[in-house]
Amino acid sequence: MVALGALALLGLLAFLFAKTQSMGYKDQVNALTLLRELRDADSRWDMDALRVANDFAPSSAPLVDRSAVISRVLSALDRGPARAARLDVAPIQAAIGDKQSAFVQLREAHGRSVKALEAAREALVTLANQGAALRSRDARAVERSNTITTQVEFLRAGLRTADIEFQADAARSIEPRLVVLSTAAAGDPQAAESVQRVDAAVRSFLAARANEAAAWSKFSFLTVGARVDLAARDLARTLEDSLDEKDRWRIYLVVYAAALLLGVGYLGSRVAATQAALQEANEELERRVAARTADLEKALRQLKESEAALVQSEKMSSLGQLVAGVAHEINTPLAYVKNSMAVVRERLPALRDKVGPNDENLEDLEALTNDGLHGIDEIAELVSNLKNFSRIDRSKVASFNVNEGVRATLLIARPTLKNLEVELELGEIPSITCSPSQVNQVLLNLLTNAAQAMDKPHGVISVYTRRDGMERVAIEVEDNGRGIRPEDLPKIFDPFFTTKDVGKGTGLGLTIAYKIVAQHGGRIDVRTEVGVGSRFTVVLPMNPPAETDTAETREGAYA
Repeated sequence: MVALGALALLGLLAFLFAKTQSMGYKDQVNALTLLRELRDADSRWDMDALRVANDFAPSSAPLVDRSAVISRVLSALDRGPARAARLDVAPIQAAIGDKQSAFVQLREAHGRSVKALEAAREALVTLANQGAALRSRDARAVERSNTITTQVEFLRAGLRTADIEFQADAARSIEPRLVVLSTAAAGDPQAAESVQRVDAAVRSFLAARANEAAAWSKFSFLTVGARVDLAARDLARTLEDSLDEKDRWRIYLVVYAAALLLGVGYLGSRVAATQAALQEANEELERRVAARTADLEKALRQLKESEAALVQSEKMSSLGQLVAGVAHEINTPLAYVKNSMAVVRERLPALRDKVGPNDENLEDLEALTNDGLHGIDEIAELVSNLKNFSRIDRSKVASFNVNEGVRATLLIARPTLKNLEVELELGEIPSITCSPSQVNQVLLNLLTNAAQAMDKPHGVISVYTRRDGMERVAIEVEDNGRGIRPEDLPKIFDPFFTTKDVGKGTGLGLTIAYKIVAQHGGRIDVRTEVGVGSRFTVVLPMNPPAETDTAETREGAYA
């Protein structure tokens, strides 16, 4: 009886042990891996399609053939993992076939769009030459010639930036340009004929682009990725349920083994002591896990702050490069126009001597040239201020005149401040060593926040600069807006904190400003009163330290 009882106990132990073994899951894991690889290939396929639809370059990098990867994955699934995991891959294969057909149609439609674009570009070049010729044939047609040239440039830019996802918006913006061209070319047969060819070519491109947009819409709405995700989730859930079942059998095994041990008198006390030690170890482990979790959460918050600052910094850097590039490209044609206008004005006296001093057309022409030169000077000033604001053509750290930065930033922020009164009081301050573009960013963020804080009919923003001791300068931005509530004041420099409505603020403006000032070895002080307004004071050293603690405490920054 004892032997039979021992055999029964051992048999039950062997049964429980067999139930806890994790065997037979290799195919399911392989199938899950293949599904994830298929999902990745599908996502890259979508990106390839978008690149094809928006690429009008004459020579493009060849596309990677995703069909080979997808076929390999589907073949690998069919060879065993799909059957072992009880997956039905037929719907996925059918969806991929449909998507392949849609991709072929998209590429064919894009080819037609490229051909139509080339035809439109050639027609625009011909029209631009006709516009120049019109000026030489008829001196009175200068304004119409300029209009044709301007509209041709707008159309070239519009065709060049016709994004597939906003094709309808591009078509609506191009239509008025064609109408203006037709009006400007009226009265000149050659120019009118060129305008008709441009109109036909542009509309042919828009039609081809509309067909391509329809092909893109069909391709982008195919649900291959969703099918793959659904299959992967079902398989993962099945695998997880199986593993949970194994865990339950493991629990049964542990309980049974404990029961066997408890049946042995001598080992009973040792089991109790072991359990007590194990409990103590678990508690210590929980305490360590809790402490480690707190450390990880803190590191995650710091990582999010750094990531947000990096993203915003990259955006501002890209914006600065774009501004500098546009400003540089504007300078050359602006010089052409200015020189041409100046030559016209210089030749007006000779023309007046020939046609008579009282000719009204000459008086109008002289007024128009004066107005044109005045406008060109204003554009040149704006371009100069844009370049000074972006500082892309200068070193990252340089000597910087803060007053010039304030003026340039006010010019850039003019659209935001157009309904507000700006009071400017710039003191006699020395230049400082800093990153000019970053200091301009701080000023722009403070001015934008001040403008958005206005809730009164007569809004006033005041900007002051002054020395702060012998080694520092101070910049103050004051507004008479709504002010900051006391409960919100300690959080205004936190990432993503904002009092604006959803969708109207990222909560990063003051965070980025705070980090930039801290990295320069400076500080930001805030004085505010609800209903009266706020004053932000930025204090920067003239020569910042080589290394600055960016985690500088914020205590004392509020008042």
